Amino acid sequence: MVREGLLQIITDEVNMLCGTSCRPQEGGLYRRVGTEPVRIRSSEGTEFIDKRRVRKMGPNGREQEVRLNSYAEIKRRKGMFDDVLESICHGASGRGVGKMLGVSASQVCEGWKARSRELLAEFRGRDLSKLDVLAMIVDGVFPGKERCVVVALVIDTEGHKHLLDFEEGSSESAEVVMALFAKLKARGLDAGVVRRLMVTRDGSDAIAKALRHFWPDAVQQECLVRVERGLCAKLSYKHQREAVMKMNRLRAVEGAEAGEEAFEELLKFVRSKNLAAAESLEARKDGILAFHRLNVPATLNVTFLSTNNIENDRHAAAKSQRGGRLSDQGEEPTASRPTDGGRQGPRRGGSFRNGSRTGLPSPRPNHQPIGPLPNHRHR
Repeated sequence: MVREGLLQIITDEVNMLCGTSCRPQEGGLYRRVGTEPVRIRSSEGTEFIDKRRVRKMGPNGREQEVRLNSYAEIKRRKGMFDDVLESICHGASGRGVGKMLGVSASQVCEGWKARSRELLAEFRGRDLSKLDVLAMIVDGVFPGKERCVVVALVIDTEGHKHLLDFEEGSSESAEVVMALFAKLKARGLDAGVVRRLMVTRDGSDAIAKALRHFWPDAVQQECLVRVERGLCAKLSYKHQREAVMKMNRLRAVEGAEAGEEAFEELLKFVRSKNLAAAESLEARKDGILAFHRLNVPATLNVTFLSTNNIENDRHAAAKSQRGGRLSDQGEEPTASRPTDGGRQGPRRGGSFRNGSRTGLPSPRPNHQPIGPLPNHRHR
């Protein structure tokens, strides 16, 4: 949203000087002369954009380059737009943000305030009632030491991923997670009605508690990547490699019987190295094996045994901020653009191959189970 706002501000000024690209002003003093790559800095790092160039006809008949006021303001106030967006996301008023930053007289800042509100309202105003939700992924990410953002993403029965919303708090508390789920319900999310909801989450007790409140019979699968990290933190370095190998086997096997066998092998190894770690692992057994007990194809393990769908999109957005180039005349080429109806590009969740039945999870009484999903592959 920050990058979109920057590009839109520059584009608005160019259109004001030269007219829209399809209808240039006849006899005007200004004209477009292509683009140039420029680098700007925000609080998230370096942004690369293709900035439009404009020239003005002078009294002597010679053209000279025009320095865009919007670009000059963006370069001068490093990180200002990130601060404005963050403050508005937290519910601050435009006047309060202006006083805080000392930019109340800036037309650029005012334009960005309006644009950021528009983008956020569009993202959070989508109707979720038409989504046929198969599974949900919930994770807490920590962009700062004192900030936690809980993110909810769902996968529909066609395998498409939809980023729904996020809620920020000082910690990953049950109140923050329940506030997020309440918003989703208010926007029409109708999950867990036709079938039990499959949820992949991190090991947070707060998320587990909130899920039990809104979807009491949801199948809750813990993220095995988080389980592995926590386990390795309790083992000596020389034992970590063996633990990772046994975790990889657990992630690869299919079905309840194979899952139980791989888990018991892992537990036996951990118990011989660290009794406290083994007790913690055994206490979380139901959450670790929840997906295996559904007896579904192992081709779906990569999607439903971790919260990496959220982590990967977050890292992709950060990478595009550091090194991607954006154009002020087209769509931004990132997978994390939240204003496109919540859809994350053409990618689909999991390796849903021809003829595979998910069975995710057991259907409600008097409802038909999910049949074979359409023939499409993970992209």
